[in-house]
Amino acid sequence: MTSALKNLSSALLTGVESNLFGAIVDWLTVTFKPHTKDIGLWAHALLNSLIPNVLGVEVPAMMGYAFAIRFYVPMFDTPIYIGRIDYGGDFHKNRARLDISGTGCSKISNWQLLQDAIEELDDYKLTRVDLAVDCLNGEYKVTDALGWLEQGEFNAGGRNPRHSTPGDWANPAYASGEGIRYGRTLETGRRENGKMLRAYEKGRQLGDSTSDWTRFEVELRNIDRDLPIDILTECDKYFAGAYKCLERLISSGSERIVTHQKEGEISISKLSQYAKTAYGQLFHVLRMRMSVDEIFNQLSRPGIPRRLQKSALLGFPAASPPAFQT
Repeated sequence: MTSALKNLSSALLTGVESNLFGAIVDWLTVTFKPHTKDIGLWAHALLNSLIPNVLGVEVPAMMGYAFAIRFYVPMFDTPIYIGRIDYGGDFHKNRARLDISGTGCSKISNWQLLQDAIEELDDYKLTRVDLAVDCLNGEYKVTDALGWLEQGEFNAGGRNPRHSTPGDWANPAYASGEGIRYGRTLETGRRENGKMLRAYEKGRQLGDSTSDWTRFEVELRNIDRDLPIDILTECDKYFAGAYKCLERLISSGSERIVTHQKEGEISISKLSQYAKTAYGQLFHVLRMRMSVDEIFNQLSRPGIPRRLQKSALLGFPAASPPAFQT
């Protein structure tokens, strides 16, 4: 990456996250019995106490619910999705379902506040919680997870869980140490059984063919188990408790702000490569006819590329939003 791009990405991605290491919450779904008829306003107020400048818009409901509101944060004319609430209807006996995406979770620094708010709800049930650890420098890799599987360290009830190996496993370039365009993934366990581990080469997924960044994600669902509320604030304990072999990862988890900055840097670099390949010659011709400012004014448009939205949410300032309306 050029120094100009590095300076740009650093400016865009100045962090606002607390400097947390180890496991983090990367997805959250909770259902409950609403304690108010204005459940949309309640959810909006809750999210705004956790993530500044949240807006909501009514959308069609999913999964048999009657009503729904989708929440987002506006950034440079781009609505960045952070979660939704679906509620009402006889199918779910008028319960509600709050879903906070990985992007939304990345913006929450006060998980104790959210945990306290959930504990005040009637008949709440955590139905999905994803926990993740990022090894930015390849402290542990997908091949390590495969080795643990082969050694029986994922055993449940005396046998290894089912697994799959999507990705570029057969590429001989791995053996030669060359850069790999597409990464590898190991999936252990099954979503239908309520517990699954995904270990994958995150840096290569984002487009850096030489990156050693590996992400380990544990997806937990309330299938044949109850998900305890303190999983939101005791992430390390429950991440390691999913599979004992994961204990060794906790001390290797990267600082959150550094992780988000790295994701933005890789995405900016990759998008810049795409632009150079597709339009580099056009830019070269335009430089003969126009100033740099004129080129930018001619070709730029408001918004943030999808690949940069999560990183942008963690660094870009946002104007104060208008009042929420249903």
